Amino acid sequence: MRTILVTCGETSGEHHAARVVSELRAIDPSCRVIALGGEELERAGAEIAFPMDRYAFMGFAEVLAGLPRILALERRIHSLLRSGSIDLFMPVDYPGLNLRLARYAHRHGVPVLYFISPQVWAWGHWRVARMRGSIDLMALILPFEEVIYRRAGIPAVFVGHPMLGEVAASPVPKEAPAADEPFSIVLFPGSRVQEVRRLLPPLLGAAKRLHGRFPRAVFKLGLAPLIDERDVQVPPAMRAYVEITRNGVGELPGAALVLAVSGTVTLQSAISGTPTVVCYRTSAFTFFVGRMLVKIPWIAMPNVLAGRAVVPELVQGAATAERIAGESTGLLGDGERYRRVSAELLALREALGEPGGAARVAGLAAGMAGGKPVRALLDPIEG
Repeated sequence: MRTILVTCGETSGEHHAARVVSELRAIDPSCRVIALGGEELERAGAEIAFPMDRYAFMGFAEVLAGLPRILALERRIHSLLRSGSIDLFMPVDYPGLNLRLARYAHRHGVPVLYFISPQVWAWGHWRVARMRGSIDLMALILPFEEVIYRRAGIPAVFVGHPMLGEVAASPVPKEAPAADEPFSIVLFPGSRVQEVRRLLPPLLGAAKRLHGRFPRAVFKLGLAPLIDERDVQVPPAMRAYVEITRNGVGELPGAALVLAVSGTVTLQSAISGTPTVVCYRTSAFTFFVGRMLVKIPWIAMPNVLAGRAVVPELVQGAATAERIAGESTGLLGDGERYRRVSAELLALREALGEPGGAARVAGLAAGMAGGKPVRALLDPIEG
């Protein structure tokens, strides 16, 4: 029986990891998966040795505050990696912790399959050199990342974006709804408690303003798995037109508009062809440090992939209820612009490879855990 250790630090990474674990267990039902994760990985068949919700920090200031807890977790995972019981380590995104764990695993003879690369093209390119020699294979979900790692001498393969098989897309660009017809607007305030606390108030404020302009609009407030519904306060006067949902991406195909925190959901909405307004707020310290480190002009993944501003971005002080409602009205009220944005988002799907990415990663994991050479595993994917 092979044993694989999987470590995730946030909801979107866990979601993709869970798909890989499901595919892995279909390939080899006897494979044991131990994880830093949550309920979704557990449902996929992993043993949750380290509950992820205790370590879901975002931002420099927040990570510093949680450092004692993170270091204690790291010591426990080190013990597992040097026990001799782990056949493969598969870190998923979350580079602050996972890159350190990858180096430790390599030093103790555990092969490393890193799934979902750190965003070194946005900031922290210096980390690429530190990855060389500690990562046996990078499984990438964005096509332009492959050349970065191969130039650095790190084995890497583009496996295709796992969302392609999960998010339904409109076959043609969407049309802006008429002001007098019913339609839905989906609100995604984030997957971490800190994000929700900062972004839910302006999103609800925007919803209130938009309801005045579009009285037949219904707002779906999408909550991530780690967000407790009891911590989400919707004013009583808004409950007639704001509905809390756990359906997540299932709401996207029928939605006319998405208002979302910058993150995975912005790419999900792009794949569905739904025009989106992207918002982002963090602590003043984190924003200050980020401004010095980040070297690309956009935060929304659709804009990064397109190399230009396809969807509006409202960051820090600009992420107000008034500005969010204004950008939303600008999209919904301009049929030509709305259709163009939807078409540009649908075109991004072509850059993300073919469906089946989770199955490809599962095949790589099964092979590496079984001791097969990386080169032999890559030939069928690249060929």
